[in-house]
Amino acid sequence: MARSGFRHQVMMAVATLAVALTAPAMAAHTETFANGIRATFHDAAETAAMCVAKADGTREFSHPLGGSVTLAPATRILYPFEIEVVVAALADMQGFTTDVEVQVFVLDGIPAETGGSFARRGAMFLSPSFAPVDPAITSYITTHEMGHVLTWAFVDDQPGRWEAYARARGLDLEATGPAAPHAWRAREILAEDIRYLFGGTLATRGIGIENHALATPDRVAGLEPLLAGYFAGTATVSTARAHAFPNPCNPRTTLELVLPAGAAVETGASVVVHDLGGRLVRKLQGGTAANNRVAVTWDGLDDSGRPVPSGRYLFAISAAGLVARGAVTLVR
Repeated sequence: MARSGFRHQVMMAVATLAVALTAPAMAAHTETFANGIRATFHDAAETAAMCVAKADGTREFSHPLGGSVTLAPATRILYPFEIEVVVAALADMQGFTTDVEVQVFVLDGIPAETGGSFARRGAMFLSPSFAPVDPAITSYITTHEMGHVLTWAFVDDQPGRWEAYARARGLDLEATGPAAPHAWRAREILAEDIRYLFGGTLATRGIGIENHALATPDRVAGLEPLLAGYFAGTATVSTARAHAFPNPCNPRTTLELVLPAGAAVETGASVVVHDLGGRLVRKLQGGTAANNRVAVTWDGLDDSGRPVPSGRYLFAISAAGLVARGAVTLVR
């Protein structure tokens, strides 16, 4: 290899690592805001320290409460969100009082699957940019993703709330499902409504909503008090429910038990994983509990430490005297 080519590769490698090496990994910190949101923040240095490099150049980020995220190889210097602006964006949300927890992960790499920021149940993942991120954009995205977290906590488990919201908004829930264009998905419309109605000045200043064909939510009669009423109190579910995320996975996934109100987890959860033939694949014990849920990570190995093949697996997760069942697809 020519010396100039080698030098170029070294410079590129240094550039892609610049963000992770500029500061030591910091411990997570939790803040409770006047609006009732309790957020645990993980800055870019901390999330970088949680990543494992893969042979294909990607990195896998994993956290017990956030699950796993594959980060694409970096080809340019990346600029993570400023953690102080993220904190301020959540603190500035107003117009409702709630009781909900969220894990906030400021990433130092771009998620390979989504290509940008996203939320997953009780966690949000904020993707870096190729240029320094304007505080208004940081606030916009942070508040939008918090809208997804509030949707999970207060709407998803109660179909009647989705139906009431859709009536108020004039939406057809079937036509605005996951197959619809991004701006026409009900989940995205609701997240934008939450940002627009309850976001702080930076998150809403001079900005409408993503779907310009819809009326802004302040012009929809009764929408603001409807949503504020949804968010009041503590996020609860009526029955124990099991989830896996990501699903499909490759290979790591988080198996989660969402608990009804009043259930308390003291010793974590027990998980058994079977293949479709009913054969026991893995037993797991422990996990991390928060926000009326307990989550256990499965690494795609069997009880002998061998990787299991691609396929669909069934799991049962139990805690606090409750049990729920689910399925996850592993794709290698």
